[in-house]
Amino acid sequence: MDTLLMLAQCAPGQQNQAQGGSSIMFLVMMVALIGIMYFIVYRPQMKARKKLEASIREIKKGDRVLVSGGFYGTVVGTGETSAILEIDKEKGVKVEINKSMIAQVMPKE
Repeated sequence: MDTLLMLAQCAPGQQNQAQGGSSIMFLVMMVALIGIMYFIVYRPQMKARKKLEASIREIKKGDRVLVSGGFYGTVVGTGETSAILEIDKEKGVKVEINKSMIAQVMPKE
């Protein structure tokens, strides 16, 4: 409300200056907001994705992984784009999956 009163009191030439200043300030604020979003959201997410991709490339026999479907398995073989997981050792259940479906490589115990 106060802003409307200030604009109404300004002369026509002064209105244009006030609007120009506010548009520059708006642009500066938008650039700052985009910069903050980059450093808070996008950059850490990009680092985590690169770390996961590196660990997937380096999986080997005996590694324990979590698949995006929600089950755990032990790697018994790997290929270029796929991995063979042993789900149940006692029953001998093995599944071949695409490496892109690995959600997490579990740390060594």
